[in-house]
Amino acid sequence: MAEAELIARAIHADYLRRGKVDGSLPEDDPSLRAWEELDESLRASDRDQAGDIGRKLASIGCAAVPAEQARSEPVQFEPGEIEMLARLEHARWVEERLRQGWRPGPRRDVAERRSPYLVPWEELSEKVRDLDRDSVRAIPRLLAEVGLLIVRRPGSRER
Repeated sequence: MAEAELIARAIHADYLRRGKVDGSLPEDDPSLRAWEELDESLRASDRDQAGDIGRKLASIGCAAVPAEQARSEPVQFEPGEIEMLARLEHARWVEERLRQGWRPGPRRDVAERRSPYLVPWEELSEKVRDLDRDSVRAIPRLLAEVGLLIVRRPGSRER
């Protein structure tokens, strides 16, 4: 299985874990299904998120490398980096959803492709922003699950 697919599956597993922990989604929500039972559009969303990790890391002077090639300690994101990467993730998610035909709506409805979160970052509640922050905080762990570590690129500013 390709590395990107493994990362996408790890992203979904993390989403399931977090969704069950905070209980923010109803049990019958279609996004809370196992990967194999997940609607293809939702799997595509996880793949899109996985595929964008490299761009996000590059934006802060980092890269993911095979663990055996890492010549420095793994990166721990700074608070400012978490915030910046969370904003990037939200913007990516909004763009992806709009491309898939989603529209703003008063409540989240996967079947109708509606979401109240298709708004700029500044209009989100802190609780919803935390979902993106949590996704960003999970990146190092998810990459480690597939044998990758995050390192600062040579010449990037050390934090």
